[in-house]
Amino acid sequence: MDLLKTVALNYLRFNKPKEAKIYLKEFLDNDSFDFNVDKYYIEFAEKEIEKAKEYNVQLIPFYDEKYPNALSLLKDKPILLYVKGDFIEFPKDAVAIVGSRKCTNYGKSVAYKIAYDLASVGVSIVSGLAYGIDSAAHNGALDANGKTIAILGSGIDVIYPRDHLSLSRKIEENGFIVSEFPFGTEPMKYNFPFRNRIISALSLGVIVVEAELKSGSLITAMHAIEQGKEVFAVPGNITSPTSLGTNALIRDGAIPLLDVNDIFENIKELNHLKLSKRIEEFSEIEQAILNMLEDGDTFDTLKEKISSGDFLISDSEILATLTTLEVRGYLKKTLGRYFKI
Repeated sequence: MDLLKTVALNYLRFNKPKEAKIYLKEFLDNDSFDFNVDKYYIEFAEKEIEKAKEYNVQLIPFYDEKYPNALSLLKDKPILLYVKGDFIEFPKDAVAIVGSRKCTNYGKSVAYKIAYDLASVGVSIVSGLAYGIDSAAHNGALDANGKTIAILGSGIDVIYPRDHLSLSRKIEENGFIVSEFPFGTEPMKYNFPFRNRIISALSLGVIVVEAELKSGSLITAMHAIEQGKEVFAVPGNITSPTSLGTNALIRDGAIPLLDVNDIFENIKELNHLKLSKRIEEFSEIEQAILNMLEDGDTFDTLKEKISSGDFLISDSEILATLTTLEVRGYLKKTLGRYFKI
């Protein structure tokens, strides 16, 4: 196969789609790269390949053995993938966690906890490196010493948002970053639907934690449904704008996610994890919180009890644990105070 022409075609796909369509038709009709691409685009491709070497980026064309079969099945499959980080192959046991950029603390803590629990038993977490739910999911996986994959809506050398440059580097050490866009591509609004179909295709299922009625997360969920994947949604406050989308998904048939084991029970490819590595009913910190909690404790009084014990745990981890116990039905929060159920 011809990598130069593939890289050139990928550039044309996003910059001159009419020309790319002609060349792609020639390829599909003849199963051959036996056609001429303008010299300018071949020269561009040569520079692109040199950049990939310079930035330590792997270029994976659609005919490469490393190219994931799940993407091959898409009608509009990526022609070329740019991959950077700790990459050998695309993991089979992967789940996507997506949601609102303007999420609540509740949503952020739930996304973190779900990602942490899944990653701790070997499930790779796929998300989009955005603010809010995406970053919480990536961080949850990293803190569990698991793998996480970030799919970009920009060139692989254009990290967006820029605030997540440090996070992207952590992901490269414990996972990898993927883009189908040429180097230097800016994160334009119309790029993200392209990204979303990759997020869902690389995953066995998609978890939407919080989403407004019009959001990219719902587009990802729709892609997942079209691809025959399971869609999970975390129930939320019916008065919260960021829960309107997730609650609508549940109304329309998505699986309500109340516990991480709901994922194992509904994705047959992950049943083996449930059987051989099932998470204990309570983690050590969950059990400690339940033991220490007295009805009516506030977050601050509970934090003081925990800090006086043997646990070194951040406020965000305490909040994530409390939220998880609340979602699982072991405690409730009323007017800022916690009560056992």
